[in-house]
Amino acid sequence: MAEAEDRTEAPSQQRLQKARDDGQVFVSKESFNLVLLLAGGTSFFIILPLLIPSFIHNMFFLMSNAGRISLRSENIYDFNTFILLSSLKILIPLITLPFIITISVGLLQTSFLIHPPSLLPKFSRISPISGIKRLISPSSYIEALKMLLKLIAIFFVFYVFIRRNITQIPSITNIKIQNIFPYISKYSLSILLDIIIIQTIIVGIDVFWGRYQHLSKLKMSREELKDEYRNTEGDPHVKGRLKQIRAQKARQRMIEAVPKATVIVTNPTHYAVALVYNKGSDSAPKIVAKGKEELAARIREKAMDHHIPIISNPPLARALFPLPLDSEIPLEHFQIVATIIAHVWKIKTPNTLTHPE
Repeated sequence: MAEAEDRTEAPSQQRLQKARDDGQVFVSKESFNLVLLLAGGTSFFIILPLLIPSFIHNMFFLMSNAGRISLRSENIYDFNTFILLSSLKILIPLITLPFIITISVGLLQTSFLIHPPSLLPKFSRISPISGIKRLISPSSYIEALKMLLKLIAIFFVFYVFIRRNITQIPSITNIKIQNIFPYISKYSLSILLDIIIIQTIIVGIDVFWGRYQHLSKLKMSREELKDEYRNTEGDPHVKGRLKQIRAQKARQRMIEAVPKATVIVTNPTHYAVALVYNKGSDSAPKIVAKGKEELAARIREKAMDHHIPIISNPPLARALFPLPLDSEIPLEHFQIVATIIAHVWKIKTPNTLTHPE
């Protein structure tokens, strides 16, 4: 209990990945019930009406020829095959859609995770002690409460349906046999839609609560976070990866700073240096972004997208490129940079690629 209370920190990405590798991912069981209702309803109300005529035709053929069909040893196999195929022509299409959709929903929830060890039987589950612990656990109470609420909701749906249609239900005895299926379908669809609405609400609650529980189980103590950080930072491969990530973030920050630039000084193709100068608040122009080759091209593209003037000055671009980001330009470059900025302010032309006079 004390150990659980110490785990107050959100799980790290490494902890989440390890849990995923161990097959510990959140899956909403209620979402399967919802898709089964949707797929089953689709099969019953759309696919089944397309298959019924063929099935009725085959059954009518059997009944109309019942007196002429001889069930002897030489034709009993053909007769059974005919009955089986007639049944499978209805069952397979009806079962296939719910099966495919259910499997797809499971894979989507786990981001296509397949963990074979999770499919193996766990002998701890058949232990009486483990069973008792599961029965008295908070999650069992929540599941029982959820089931009770579902039963109450479904009972309410049927109650409302019967009250609404109490005067029409007795008339079913006067309906012709060929109209029974459309009659039943009409009222079944009404009930199904109400149940689907209720199940959708339940899925929303289940997803919210389930994700909260899943992340709570993976929470870490501060000591675990420190140990993980030490172990991670000590791995040279991880260090290299972290360095790469930091470099990517630095490049992204530079690209995001380009729209704030006053002018872009280029080589014109190999180097690009973005300078910013706010008259009255800055003591000197500063370098807010720089890059060469591919990064230089991205800086130029971003500048053109935001109408930042681009000035080609190879000597100045090469001289400014080695300077660190956010640094002010050296005194020896003041005059040429001031000339360029004055030129930019003078022309006021977006996307200009030229040399200052």
